[in-house]
Amino acid sequence: MNRGFDKIVKIVNLCVCILLLPLSAQSQESESLIEVNASVDTSVITIGDRITYTIEISHVSDMRVEKPGAGVNLGQFEIKDYRIFEPEEHDSRTYLKYEYIISVFDTGKFTIPPFPVAYFPEDSTGPYQIIEASAIDIYVESLLKGEAQELRDIKPVIDIPLDYIFWFSITIVVLLFCLGLYFGYKYYKRRKEEGLPLTAAAPPRPAHETALESLQLLLEKDLINQGHIKDFYIEISEIIRKYIEGRYFVRALEETTSEIMQELKRQDIHKSSLTILDSFLGLSDFVKFAKYIPAENENKDVVNWAFQFIENTKLIYKSVPELPEEQAA
Repeated sequence: MNRGFDKIVKIVNLCVCILLLPLSAQSQESESLIEVNASVDTSVITIGDRITYTIEISHVSDMRVEKPGAGVNLGQFEIKDYRIFEPEEHDSRTYLKYEYIISVFDTGKFTIPPFPVAYFPEDSTGPYQIIEASAIDIYVESLLKGEAQELRDIKPVIDIPLDYIFWFSITIVVLLFCLGLYFGYKYYKRRKEEGLPLTAAAPPRPAHETALESLQLLLEKDLINQGHIKDFYIEISEIIRKYIEGRYFVRALEETTSEIMQELKRQDIHKSSLTILDSFLGLSDFVKFAKYIPAENENKDVVNWAFQFIENTKLIYKSVPELPEEQAA
């Protein structure tokens, strides 16, 4: 009886092994085709701490795998950042690595769900299969420990004793300040009644002197040879416009070239000087606003025009000859 039962058990076990053999072979084949592993740098954190969650995929090089991206579902964890490493090839296998910086803002036990990866075991047009990395448990602890977790009433208002020394010092400072204002006002009033000595202000420098000096300083910068052509034209144009304002009282810094020319034509300026100024301002506007790149000879011309216009239009001060004593009488 026992021998017959043992034979039946052996036959049943043999049949089960035969039935499970294809499934085992398929599982081993899948494992050899692709492997997915998940890991974290720590499994116990406090609220707000960040975890580095790493996914590593290894598969045969000629197999298509749908790679994960930034929009993966990690349950209650928020993805703060992620990094995708360059694939590596070793022994006809491709190794992929992905890192996700995640965090959670609650306490308790949380689980990073299994990470699914789709792959095509035969070709890219055939049916795909899913392989998952194992789930990982994360424990989030509170920042409060022990009795600190209990909520307590607000402490009562503390009575601050009156600091007599502080208020006495403040009173002295205020009194000294008021005395300073009083004596300052008395001194000002007395000086005003006596009359303050007057000194004549120095006469303003002629506009052409200031302009010629500014032109010389601009040339010493050597902006053109340094490649700062537009900056050079901006500065030289501003120098001439300031000269026009000081010489002819025209708001040249605020007006356009055409407006400047119209106002200067109404003044006693020689036509040749107006022609020089028009050429100067026209070329400057082209460089400043139209991105025009002037030739070397044009750069020399614009400097010559600036000096020539100033020399042609500057005011010449002449001293009045003194009369003989007899004629003066």
